[in-house]
Amino acid sequence: MVPIQRSPDYGAHRPGVTRAVAMRAAGLLLLAVAAACGSDPEADRIKATTMATYDPQTGVLSQFTYDKNKNGRIDTWVRMEGARRLSAVLDENEDGEIDRWEEYGDAGRLVRAGWIRTALDAQSAATARKAVPAAPPTGPNVGVGTPPPVTQLPNSWAYIGPDGSVARVEYFDLNEAGALVLTLREFLDKGQLVRTEEDTDGDGGMDAWEVHDGGLLRTAEFDETRDGKPDRRFTYNGAGLMVLIESAPDATGRYTKRVVPGGPAVR
Repeated sequence: MVPIQRSPDYGAHRPGVTRAVAMRAAGLLLLAVAAACGSDPEADRIKATTMATYDPQTGVLSQFTYDKNKNGRIDTWVRMEGARRLSAVLDENEDGEIDRWEEYGDAGRLVRAGWIRTALDAQSAATARKAVPAAPPTGPNVGVGTPPPVTQLPNSWAYIGPDGSVARVEYFDLNEAGALVLTLREFLDKGQLVRTEEDTDGDGGMDAWEVHDGGLLRTAEFDETRDGKPDRRFTYNGAGLMVLIESAPDATGRYTKRVVPGGPAVR
């Protein structure tokens, strides 16, 4: 078994990932131009925080910045390819470090958002970054409005479904080697948790599975022999009480031993 370091709020946070970046690049640039023509405070704020960077070879828009929380400070850097949004990084708490990552699909729709559930200490963060094959998108590192340096890595990712709601959330924790490993997946349907997969010992394999219905836990399965397959299943009723324990799966995965809590074994 490989010890893992979990945060106290493990599996308890999800970002407001359905709130995609509200303004398009073209609209922001037009507002910035309009701001130059008057002394309206809102227009002045937009002018001061909206910066565009263009590819020096093609002249195509490659990045723009804006002030998401409207306090007069740049907190969002959006990587562009002309009119197409590619990704964004945000400093939501404005502490000078990136703490949110967003990625967009071909249609400019938000498809994935990452955030820092619990910050790592400097040494752990540096070790974890070395273990990442490809760093998360951070936007351009040159040009007007350069984003802050990335000192942390996202340890939670939410994936957005076609309907705009969160379809899956993945949580990562440090293993003994100092690498971030996937330890929990939550699958949702229209915001409702429907099932989970968990790696309880950080060895890289899922060993616990849950099924939820209507906000209630219905079944929980466990891989007790570490062969990647469930060996025991608990079933719960609508009141949250365990009503069945199953074990001894055969070659097809069918449980051959059934026990009703408080009753005799049933085969």
